[in-house]
Amino acid sequence: MRIYLTNLTQYNAGRLIGEWVELPCTKERLQDGMSKADEEYFISDSEDIPFEVGEYDDPWKLNEKLELYEALDEHEQLCISFLISEGYEWNYSLNHYEDVTVYAGEKLKDVAYSLVEDGCFGTMPESLSNYIDYEAIARDLGYDGYIEKTDGVFYYGE
Repeated sequence: MRIYLTNLTQYNAGRLIGEWVELPCTKERLQDGMSKADEEYFISDSEDIPFEVGEYDDPWKLNEKLELYEALDEHEQLCISFLISEGYEWNYSLNHYEDVTVYAGEKLKDVAYSLVEDGCFGTMPESLSNYIDYEAIARDLGYDGYIEKTDGVFYYGE
């Protein structure tokens, strides 16, 4: 996770001068990166940051957010990234990530099968198991708020 701090004065003069700063980092490292970008700077690029970064975002606040993010485990980070990708703000995502259900590495059809096996639709006699349309259940789950992404299926019921 890093940002490119660009010297605004030099940029306005037609030169792209700045420095990549890995985040989160120490206060000294961030101060060093900002001083190389000069007194006036903006963020012209970012990489691997799980939320949108604006040109004039405060690098100090970004660093704090990413310190919080890195302190979470991989599952918690996945939930926060999901909420952000669905349009929720950072603070909301940080406060509600525990309400996200994740079926990591699964497709909607896999989730449908698991829910039937777990008895979520009631007790199913063994004689009917061959007649269950898992694809239809998966489609309905999609209508009910289950979202399939590349890293699994997510459900967030507010």
